[in-house]
Amino acid sequence: MVEVSEEDIRNLAARHQEFQRQAEALRQQMNMVQASITSCDQAIVTINELKTASAEGRTAETMVPVGFGSFVYAEIKNTEKVIVDLGAGFSAEETADEAIETLKRRKEQLTKILEQMSASLTKYVQGMQALESEAARLQQPDQA
Repeated sequence: MVEVSEEDIRNLAARHQEFQRQAEALRQQMNMVQASITSCDQAIVTINELKTASAEGRTAETMVPVGFGSFVYAEIKNTEKVIVDLGAGFSAEETADEAIETLKRRKEQLTKILEQMSASLTKYVQGMQALESEAARLQQPDQA
């Protein structure tokens, strides 16, 4: 008969809690990556709508934030030039089509990162399930 010590159970519980903490941190990071993907999608849609309005001869209009949750309406004079964030505090002026391509590439990169994070999360969940099974097995009385 194998004797299960209280220390063994505590070690399993501590490992399980660590997996939970890591999984929760990863979920939060995944939420931020997903928000970035959504932001890319919104920027692409907006640029396309501005291009379409301009091509149809309509005034391209948008709302511009002026601070503290307040906005003003503004006409876009040049819908063909877009300033795109390149990261690390750098931006570049691109044509609308170039900006859309840049945003699509960034979205693809973010999607790949999200998939990798999802695979890692699956491993954490599987690790937690394995620890739960081990704890349940150790707590059962020996079957003779």
